Amino acid sequence: MVQRVDLLMLSPLHGEPDPDGADCVACGRCCHHPPHTVSLREEDEARLSAEQLHRLTVLMDHPPYFRFVRNEGTRCGALDLSDPEQYPCAIYLARPTGCREVEPGSPCCMQARALGHLGESVLFKRSDRTR
Repeated sequence: MVQRVDLLMLSPLHGEPDPDGADCVACGRCCHHPPHTVSLREEDEARLSAEQLHRLTVLMDHPPYFRFVRNEGTRCGALDLSDPEQYPCAIYLARPTGCREVEPGSPCCMQARALGHLGESVLFKRSDRTR
């Protein structure tokens, strides 16, 4: 049975985000989500220090023993909250692959902006992306 988590929503944002991500830190909607949302791959774990792994992640206590970024309530535990109007990632250079894959303006991004938190979309790439 899936447990429902009531998310503390940020206010929705309207309009298109900067396609290069210049306004991502001011948005932060994709960084608000239920626990066990952002999983880490082996390469993600390798980018983090032992202290960061201990402080910012949680390891499932049963198979398949996935590791996830820890949540602080309904937001990512790696968010730097020193400025209440900004949502920078404290581990941006070492952030997990899943976070790296979300493109500004993708369906996932647009849904998070509309809801005030991460939604159910797993479409992380923009459809208008040039190669």
